[in-house]
Amino acid sequence: MASRVILAGATGETGRLVLDNLLKDSRVTKVTTLGRRESKVQNDKLEHKIVDFDKLPEDVFVDHDVAICTLGTTRAKSGKDGFIKVDQDYVLSFVEKSKAAGVKQFHMMSSQGANANAWLLYTQIKGQVDEKILGMGFEKAVVYRPAALLVDREEDRGMVENSLKWLLTVGDTGRRVSVNIGDVAAVIVGSIFDESVTDKSILTNGDIVNKAKALIKGN
Repeated sequence: MASRVILAGATGETGRLVLDNLLKDSRVTKVTTLGRRESKVQNDKLEHKIVDFDKLPEDVFVDHDVAICTLGTTRAKSGKDGFIKVDQDYVLSFVEKSKAAGVKQFHMMSSQGANANAWLLYTQIKGQVDEKILGMGFEKAVVYRPAALLVDREEDRGMVENSLKWLLTVGDTGRRVSVNIGDVAAVIVGSIFDESVTDKSILTNGDIVNKAKALIKGN
């Protein structure tokens, strides 16, 4: 089954790898990315739309089967209001317009510990958004909840994060509390076509690690 995909968050660490996987997958015939600036990525099946996430145009969602959202920031980086705007308001706008346009599948990059009843703002917002997505009636809605992401970031986040990354890479070989970001991206794209991923699915860090291993074996 060929798929036409719309992606929000393609310039982020995970989103860039998701986009790369989509463009390499022959089952994906069209990819539309949404962003605030021009894209440097060039591909015959890629169309990039410059948008204002405060006022997402409805027409860009038409003629897509699958929507993927990897939008996200942190309170430390954007402040409380900025975090809520991106991780709640922008995400819900994207999902609601996807549903209204007839998109059949929605795939959401969330986080380990997401819980609508959590006292911590980050996990609370993530959990509330996850619940909203899973209850919107998509033919397939998948929420991914990875643990600490092992990633070579373009921006230097300092000695503490770099040290933590090193410790997780070396010490967490079983990937109980961490996961390679490339594995997350591969599983997100693979799940579009994975019939074992059902209509309302939450993939934990362990699920992501196991499915990534299966994808490697399958290749």
